Amino acid sequence: MFSEIKKTIKQTAIYSLGNISTKLVGFILLPLYTDYLLPEEYGILAILQAILQILIGIFGFNLPTAMMRWYASENDIKKRNSIIFNTFFSTTIIAIILGFILIPFSENFSQQIFSTKQFSNYFMFLLLAASAGIVSNVPLNVIRLKELPTFYVILSTLKFIVIVLLNIYFVAYAKLGVEGIMISELIGSLLVILLSLPVIIKNSNFILNFKILKEMFLYGFPLVFSTTFSFLLTLGDRFIIEYFHGSASVGIYSLGHKVASVMNMLILQSFQLGFLPLAYKKFGTPNDKRYFSKVLTYYATILAFAALGISMFGKEIIETFAQNKEYWLSSTVIPIIAFAFVIKGIQYNFSLSFHYAKKTVHVTAIVVFTAFINVLLNFILIPSFGFIGAAYSLLLSTILMMILSYYFGQKIYKIPFELVKISKIVAIALLLYFVSLFVSNYGQFLNILIQFLLIILFPILLFKISIFEEIEILSLKRGVKDFITLISGKR
Repeated sequence: MFSEIKKTIKQTAIYSLGNISTKLVGFILLPLYTDYLLPEEYGILAILQAILQILIGIFGFNLPTAMMRWYASENDIKKRNSIIFNTFFSTTIIAIILGFILIPFSENFSQQIFSTKQFSNYFMFLLLAASAGIVSNVPLNVIRLKELPTFYVILSTLKFIVIVLLNIYFVAYAKLGVEGIMISELIGSLLVILLSLPVIIKNSNFILNFKILKEMFLYGFPLVFSTTFSFLLTLGDRFIIEYFHGSASVGIYSLGHKVASVMNMLILQSFQLGFLPLAYKKFGTPNDKRYFSKVLTYYATILAFAALGISMFGKEIIETFAQNKEYWLSSTVIPIIAFAFVIKGIQYNFSLSFHYAKKTVHVTAIVVFTAFINVLLNFILIPSFGFIGAAYSLLLSTILMMILSYYFGQKIYKIPFELVKISKIVAIALLLYFVSLFVSNYGQFLNILIQFLLIILFPILLFKISIFEEIEILSLKRGVKDFITLISGKR
């Protein structure tokens, strides 16, 4: 069992490297953005990036996810290669149609969202980037299916380097601002498609199979609604903040969200990349439910530890990256959003029961309902509390989605999750964070020292209250010993 857990951690860690390289672009370039973009411009960028994610999520029709599910349940090589080809072909056609239909309306989109036509070029490059992003998702998932993590990391790293260099050139030297950032996104996705084409060609059976396509569309189509409303849940607040308080507030909130989202980039998304293919293969095997249960306990520990660290040092991070003091207020939302990501990670594991049973319509129903509640909370809280109200809306909505996912997921595919242990893990992290608030008036050096001590105290408390079984602790000690031996070069 523990060897399988270690394999999961290894896969997640490897894909994490690739995920870090692409997703950290926005975080690494924060000094550049906050120096060259006003809060209003950064707010416009945040809204455009939200639209980009929504378009890729909707018009991708979740075909890459369906491809993985069908591929995992098929043993015949030719049929597997047919599944890959049909997915790549259909997403390419969808992307081309999307570009031809929507690009002529770029001025209209600019007028409707920002009340001016001057940002029409932003939307043109955004739509091109969305089309390229839809296609590039397929080869990235094929690389995961073929278990080629090294290539995945290399490809992602190259994309990262190219986007960073282009951003620096377009923003700092060409003075294109937000438009330059959109062009960089487009070129990055095109690079992924070009470099991964050999993998697609090698693993494709060039025969259209409309039966498979129909089945995958029927599987993925309900997820389109869940994806759409998931984005509404996590990104819709930007549009509501824009409506009530303007683009500057969107920019300040987005900066805080970006810092907290390091958890999402490094842990949540990397976990999903590495774990989902393994989970599909593990489903239906002996001890699969215990495996899923233990994975969540370890995962919740990592998430809570990360949220604690980001929450404690959020203020210092913001002040380091943003020289413009207008941005410093964004640190107030970091702890709220960080712990919302802890809940989101737990909820994701609860919702996997629907995927195992191929009943994704339940995912859609839960996400749609939660998104409506989130929008309602945003309209209630944002007018009075500003962008902090948006952070609390996100936290409350995510808690609701977690509860619903667990309740209905257990009815479909029951997994004995260690709920008491998970609750203790999250509670200890929250307790230590609140303690840090009461001891934060002793000067910067002493405050940082206390924060480090509280973070170190987190794993100590978990061991003291017996969160982990004895065999798990022994395996962990062996793993640490092996790691130290490897680093020191001793045999």
